[in-house]
Amino acid sequence: MESNARGFNLFIKRVLIGMLMGAGMIIPGFSGGVIAVIFGLYEQIIAVINHPFRDVRNSVSLALPLVAGAGVSVLALSKVLNWLLERYPLLVIYLFIGLIVGSLPSLVKVATKQGTAPRYYLALIIGLLVMLIPGFFEQRVPGIFASEPIGLGAQLFSGFLLALGTVVPGVSSSFLLMIAGTYMPLMDALANLRIAELLPVGCSALISAVIIAWIIGYLLREYYSWTYYGLLGVVIGSIIMVFPGLPQTLMEGFLGAVLLIIGAITTWILSQRKV
Repeated sequence: MESNARGFNLFIKRVLIGMLMGAGMIIPGFSGGVIAVIFGLYEQIIAVINHPFRDVRNSVSLALPLVAGAGVSVLALSKVLNWLLERYPLLVIYLFIGLIVGSLPSLVKVATKQGTAPRYYLALIIGLLVMLIPGFFEQRVPGIFASEPIGLGAQLFSGFLLALGTVVPGVSSSFLLMIAGTYMPLMDALANLRIAELLPVGCSALISAVIIAWIIGYLLREYYSWTYYGLLGVVIGSIIMVFPGLPQTLMEGFLGAVLLIIGAITTWILSQRKV
């Protein structure tokens, strides 16, 4: 009886963690991978993705509640975020930027865990340039607030970006989707449950997650510091790329600053907690 109660409590806890990971998948600034790291499940998730049939019972007991929680969270939040982004885009982006700024100290701590040799800054610069060079040529981030439906190629690429932000700690898939110009169309499809548009994204995300998990596992084993410094550069570049500009009014500036601070404090506090 006591064992059943412990199992039920663990299931509920994992459902709640899954809900946070789901939020990390669609809220720019949050990272599903970071949520998994914070709650000590990241290595287990990578192991299950890489070897799902090694211990089927353990794989199911871990994946089922996480997937269920993430699904509920994604469906519930998509409508709310879609409504907010249509009406208050600048303020929402400021909150999102605050969320990712608050996660930077945790990511820096992870990146410097095995050393701070100057050569690693090359990886940081490369990660930064990967995000900034496209914006340099475009002079702006195209399609951040676009809501037109996207084609099959963009859907498949969006699935890859979604998997990247979910599997890789510190990388926000939603930030990447914003830069790619597919975030708003996908949020609209989610809010209205247009399955035909979402199915290619989901299939691409599933396949990409398996491939990325294997690659990340190898890179972290062989090139830990190089990998995390590169990811740190990507995150910093993402913040620059999605910056929506300065507020137009004093009140908008005040609210934007408050939301940015709230977002930063929220993720900083969350990153200090372990389960």
